[in-house]
Amino acid sequence: MTFLNPALLTLLLLAPVLVLLYVLAQRRRRTYAIRFTNLALLASVAGRRPNLRRHIPSFLFLLGLAGLVIGSAGPVLNLEVSRQRADVMLVIDVSGSMEATDVLPSRIGAARSAARTLINSLPGNDRIGLVSFNSRATVVVPLTEDHGSVSRALNTLRPGGGTAIGDAIAAAVAQFEPSSAASSARRIPGLIVLLTDGASNTGLNTAAAAERAQQAAIKIDTIGVGRRGQPTFVRGQQVEGVDETALQSLASVTGGGYFYADAAGQLDRIYASLGSSFAWQFVRIDLTGLVLILASLGLLAGGLLSLRWFRILP
Repeated sequence: MTFLNPALLTLLLLAPVLVLLYVLAQRRRRTYAIRFTNLALLASVAGRRPNLRRHIPSFLFLLGLAGLVIGSAGPVLNLEVSRQRADVMLVIDVSGSMEATDVLPSRIGAARSAARTLINSLPGNDRIGLVSFNSRATVVVPLTEDHGSVSRALNTLRPGGGTAIGDAIAAAVAQFEPSSAASSARRIPGLIVLLTDGASNTGLNTAAAAERAQQAAIKIDTIGVGRRGQPTFVRGQQVEGVDETALQSLASVTGGGYFYADAAGQLDRIYASLGSSFAWQFVRIDLTGLVLILASLGLLAGGLLSLRWFRILP
């Protein structure tokens, strides 16, 4: 919980002072009462002692005052709730360079593990699909609510071939087309998470693919994987590094973000963050009105009980 005007909460420091004044008033009342030497006469005049009941109105009144202070400070409750529904397409590079072991156990192994992290972070009613790509793109699993099938399909990914990023994006965008026909008010949010370790060297131009995603209102988050600043070899051949400029542009055009991971743990954290930020959203609930109403009821209850029982206000 947060407060819009937290400075007002300092007024709560007056609460202990009020409690102390109340205690002193009760002691003074008791001291005044014992001045009567005839205790029998005092008992007949005072009647039955209210015991703890006499403190209830004052307690409610103090509670109400504290509530007014808290309500005036503007309490706001921030809750993380799942979206009603969301669609996510995992797009994973399976070109030959993904065999590289500069990211342990290998780039493709780290990609599988991180993809499962994202799958586990999504609510069960979200749909998720999988596209793999090398020289061509393959829809391994269409959008489905069966998260387990996507997780199992990750085991089938085998590196080999070139890198057709544009074709992979186009294949992923096509998976969203059935829902794109719905009205904008009912549109299901869509996200493509693209992981690659190289530069596109065949197939559709990435800029054209990004335009397709933008027109379909689908955000693309891109992730580059591999070690920077050092040559990487696979089966004796040096492989190209990530085209970060192209991935940054691709993400920017669609309103997504670009991330770089040079270690498996870092890749897991990126995927977990993407899953949490997309599938879950923060709902802000203003509690000011509710707290002020409850505080007013506390003041009213304290006042009414005091008038009924003791004929005075607290």
